[in-house]
Amino acid sequence: MSLAERYRALVSDGDALAESLRAPLPPVIWPQPERIDRDGLRALFETAPEPVGWSADALRLPGVERPGKHWAYRAGLYHVQEEASLLPVRMLDPRPGERVLDLCAAPGGKTARIAFALGNRGTVVANDRKTERHTATTAAVVRLGLTNVTLTAADGAALPDAAGRWDAVLVDAPCTAEGNVGRGRRETGRYRGFIAGVQRALLRRGLELCRPGGRVVYSTCTLAPEENEAVIDAALREREDVDVEAVTIEGLRTSPGVDRFEGAVYDPRVTRAMRLWPHLSGTGGFFAALLRKAGDGRAEGGEPMREVAEPALASPRLRAFAERYGVPEEAFEGQRLFERGRYARVVPDEHRMPGWDAHVATGLVFCRRRERGKIATGAALRYGRLATKQFVDLDLERVRAYQAREPIPLRPSDREHLAGGGYVIVRHGPHALGMALDRGDHLESEFPTAWT
Repeated sequence: MSLAERYRALVSDGDALAESLRAPLPPVIWPQPERIDRDGLRALFETAPEPVGWSADALRLPGVERPGKHWAYRAGLYHVQEEASLLPVRMLDPRPGERVLDLCAAPGGKTARIAFALGNRGTVVANDRKTERHTATTAAVVRLGLTNVTLTAADGAALPDAAGRWDAVLVDAPCTAEGNVGRGRRETGRYRGFIAGVQRALLRRGLELCRPGGRVVYSTCTLAPEENEAVIDAALREREDVDVEAVTIEGLRTSPGVDRFEGAVYDPRVTRAMRLWPHLSGTGGFFAALLRKAGDGRAEGGEPMREVAEPALASPRLRAFAERYGVPEEAFEGQRLFERGRYARVVPDEHRMPGWDAHVATGLVFCRRRERGKIATGAALRYGRLATKQFVDLDLERVRAYQAREPIPLRPSDREHLAGGGYVIVRHGPHALGMALDRGDHLESEFPTAWT
């Protein structure tokens, strides 16, 4: 059965729905807010990006097929994310000072949105089932310079009570992905029944981990009521302390949740959820609901970083970096250096590590603990724009060479901010690109091979 046939009772034009699911969507990007704003980002593209009317910072890129290959993406100036998937964090509305859990975080775009909503401070825990699922999330942490994120790998439906309590929880659940163009779907009743059980378990645990008075957003990129309204209905039947809050997003055409499907009748409160039907919204298909827990409570749990990390400016390695590159000490205020395994990482003072044994990584890698003189690419992208010495400004042709890991000829004018050899920061105007090694007549690129 086609999707048009399956959902004909829910939409007035099933053929338009089917056509919209076949049509490619323009890529959508949003700026790394510590490095560039939306107007600055628009100026980087030859074709004029279109503002996303319902999102204050996002841009559509019609005619741009591979925005992940642009030099500015590799420099961490923006992130690429499907437009509809911006909705859950907008509904969750995380705020500075809150403790936020992303229960099913991969591939990390929503985690990054949460991290910046908190001002890149405090505590965000990004969890997913297996460590290998964090590959893309880890890359986003590095490229975007996220310091306030801890990655964990555990079954989100079975996180222990040691996880503590959270102000806000995002449950962006695995699903049949009917709303995503080009992604394979498993539409059998058996699989749909299986994944709906997983979804109910994830939402159940997300609500248990949310503090009284806190909020949970449940979302999927599928159209199936069995994976959407039915999951919310089950939560409302299980818990008397949970309600669904209506949300209005100006500029985005949304539809209410459905209260019945194929003989099943749901709690009428599910109609307060949001549906994005692709032929109406112009986005991928999506579902999201904001749930609020009754009462008033505190978010708490985890291990304070002050007990396991030293203030950043007390670290000889960090002070040496600041002196060598002329980075002002104020850049490291409120930060700590956390050393575990092979790496030293930068984290905010108030970050709290998870209190359960599922740790993958915390904070932003600053350097390898045994290396001297070289910092990690993510740290160079974060702090390199503040350097007043030991940097080279590259034009776009040399930026291309640097990101292709080709030798970069040095010009006499490049020596203006250099003193001797060793590692240098490379930039394009005010934007840091990473690290390189001064070989006298040329620079040897240290751009990560995995990003080429």
